Amino acid sequence: YATWILILQIGTYVALIDGSIQSAISRFVARSRGLNDDHYLGQMLSSAGTIMVGAALVIAVLSILGSWQLDHLFSGIPPSIGLDARRALLVFGLSLAVTLPFSTLAGAFLGLQMNQVNAIAGSVGRILGAVGAVWAAYRHESLFVMALWTAFGYLLQALMYLLAWKRLNLHGLIQWAHVTSTAMRQFAGFCSASFAAQLGGVLISGLDMPIVAAFDFHSAAYYAVAATVSTMLTVPQAAVVNTLIPVAAGICATPNPDRLGAFVIKTTRYSTAILCLIVFPLLIGMSLFLRVWVGVDYAQHALPMATLLVVAQFIRLTLLPYAATGFAAGQQHRMLVSPLGEGVVNLLCSLVGVRYMGATGVAFGTLVGACVGVLLHFTNSMPSTDEMSFDRLELFVTGILKPLICCLPSFLLVLLLANHMPNLVSLAAL
Repeated sequence: YATWILILQIGTYVALIDGSIQSAISRFVARSRGLNDDHYLGQMLSSAGTIMVGAALVIAVLSILGSWQLDHLFSGIPPSIGLDARRALLVFGLSLAVTLPFSTLAGAFLGLQMNQVNAIAGSVGRILGAVGAVWAAYRHESLFVMALWTAFGYLLQALMYLLAWKRLNLHGLIQWAHVTSTAMRQFAGFCSASFAAQLGGVLISGLDMPIVAAFDFHSAAYYAVAATVSTMLTVPQAAVVNTLIPVAAGICATPNPDRLGAFVIKTTRYSTAILCLIVFPLLIGMSLFLRVWVGVDYAQHALPMATLLVVAQFIRLTLLPYAATGFAAGQQHRMLVSPLGEGVVNLLCSLVGVRYMGATGVAFGTLVGACVGVLLHFTNSMPSTDEMSFDRLELFVTGILKPLICCLPSFLLVLLLANHMPNLVSLAAL
């Protein structure tokens, strides 16, 4: 299981690139629609697609190299499954490389606010791929077969993007004739700051699993379970907040810092409320959920790490609407200190923590990094992002503190009474 999760880690790195590219494309699509300039839209989409093909080739080469050197990179992988693991990594990495250019279409759908296309394609592809991998695991098939099923899910998702694109008669927008060096430079320049921020994302969460696998391999499976629990918060929250990017980009078409600042405060308040509604039940029922899901042994080892990771993600996600709005306003280059600072602190604390506390130390490093990242946004990023004007104290009090205070008494009361609940039905009712 630890080896399988380690193989899937490559998907995390590609997902960071994928999400950044989709957000960038959606921003340009929304702006071009606001300006009613289809020629500009075709240039940006075609040029972005060309860049994505180049990125896919790089990922394919890295997948081949990673598969070749996997045993040397992680000596804790049992030799009996070494060949199987290398084959699984190769097929999984190549499938990601093949499907990456289709992110151009997904970003266009996001910019056109046709989120149902991304939701349907993503859900069908991922669920079918996951069901196939589960079936293969249940039948004690190899990691290679599980990787084939997962790759099938990614390919199916890309195919559904293509079919939706043709059905909506949008294929004329992406053509080789529309590719220009100017548009490629403009798109690459915009994405360069995003990639720098994504580097911070890799340092924040992308290296946690490899660190645990390298220094405390026997705890890698426990940490993987804890990290999976934290995605129950990060994935839905990101899905909600990312829908703000095209809206904010439309507002930025006619600069109005006060309006955009009010937008940030209002959406931060709603976002924090949603965070509370996800986090508090998750923390209350986590122990019982883990015992039912993965058994007592995994639950005992994963619970402390999962709790730390969920709290850390709650802290860092409180300012996600601000980050998304800054991205839509084209000011992500003025917000780089926070993700990079958080990533460096996270990495250093994780490396120190894993030596003294094992895998739990890596989770603690994530918590420390999250606090530093939020602090750097308030002290460094916000004074620099002049496209949106708001009072930082008002953002903290109105946007974060008030929703948290509203939910905290109920959470503490339920947490106190939850220890006396005799069964799952009583706990759910409470």
